[in-house]
Amino acid sequence: MQLLAFARLTDLAEAGDSNYKRWQNIKHGQAQIRAQEVEILGKVFPRYRWWLMTGEVMPEVGQTSPEYDEANATLKQRGEG
Repeated sequence: MQLLAFARLTDLAEAGDSNYKRWQNIKHGQAQIRAQEVEILGKVFPRYRWWLMTGEVMPEVGQTSPEYDEANATLKQRGEG
């Protein structure tokens, strides 16, 4: 999952019931992510909560995705945003 590249596993473990080793296994593809872990990601990354649950973005209310944020940053660097 893309957000795991941005997250500190310690922060994820401290934000919910899944321990560090579980997050490590998810990150390395040795375990599948469960609904409770998606909820934890939503706690750690509140701006991505809607995208995590639906796959959609709502930038007008501050709900984006990593791809959306990256595209916006690129446009701003080019002076197009």
